[in-house]
Amino acid sequence: MSRDRQTIGGCPKCKSDTMTCTYNHFQNDELEIHSWEHKCPDCGHRETSALRSDEEDDAEDFPNGDRCPFCERTVAPA
Repeated sequence: MSRDRQTIGGCPKCKSDTMTCTYNHFQNDELEIHSWEHKCPDCGHRETSALRSDEEDDAEDFPNGDRCPFCERTVAPA
């Protein structure tokens, strides 16, 4: 599993500058998962999203799994 975490600031709840955006990528055989988390260590505000290659509901969005659904940042391929 690979992980990419960046401090992005601008918490929508407390306006802290320490908000982080974390991307996790997992691939094993035919299963691939893209997951995103926005989290503020100051107030605990948290948003998460994940896309799985084996879920029909995720099929349309899966090709864009390397783009954060919250802040739109894109992760470079590993």
